[in-house]
Amino acid sequence: MVGSKRGWWAWPKVAKAHGPAGKTFREYFKVNAMDAGKRQQPSGRHGWLATGLALAGCLVAGTAAAGTLGGTLQAQMQLTAGCMVAGSSGATAGLNFGTLDFGSRPGTFTGIVTATPAGGEGVSGPTQLVCSPEVLGISVQVGSGSYAGQGSGIGVGSRAMRHGSTTAYIPYELYRDAAHTQPYPAGSAVTGINVPANGAAFSLPIHGQINKSNPTALPAGTYTDTLQVTVTY
Repeated sequence: MVGSKRGWWAWPKVAKAHGPAGKTFREYFKVNAMDAGKRQQPSGRHGWLATGLALAGCLVAGTAAAGTLGGTLQAQMQLTAGCMVAGSSGATAGLNFGTLDFGSRPGTFTGIVTATPAGGEGVSGPTQLVCSPEVLGISVQVGSGSYAGQGSGIGVGSRAMRHGSTTAYIPYELYRDAAHTQPYPAGSAVTGINVPANGAAFSLPIHGQINKSNPTALPAGTYTDTLQVTVTY
């Protein structure tokens, strides 16, 4: 080999006689590696059986490691005493107590016309309140309106409705009872108004009355007023 032009990378080609069974050392190592791999892998039914048993063992080991947790969960809700306008979301300000609608009459009418609030919070029918059973009484205050004292020559009433921007007025009065014997004073609360003890809805205790005694005809059109209502419980 001394003085040969072949380097060490050519050694496998010239070393055929040195490998077993006439193989080069490269071929020999390749064959033996393949034989070793075959001996390590079970074949046929026995191979699949061994693999299945191994997987089953893993599953059993995973199941055995699972556990459980047990205990209690509390549920609760706190309610507070109060009142609301039936049909509302429970708001306490900016409420719509409905309309005190005296209906339609000819401009020449005289006599008594009554009305009660309806349509509170957009609900058809009488305006109603609902209070929790702990609330046994309320007080109601009704403002004097926008035209208090006007139209006294037309009839009786501490409040008045006005026809648009004219000087035509229809006076009216408000009471806490349907018999119209207990008036709401302008700007003062009426106290001691009983409410149902079972939490049932009840009508807003406001009763309006027009008592037009003057036969003078009034201009046709719509007469309106705006009242501030405060309910305290």
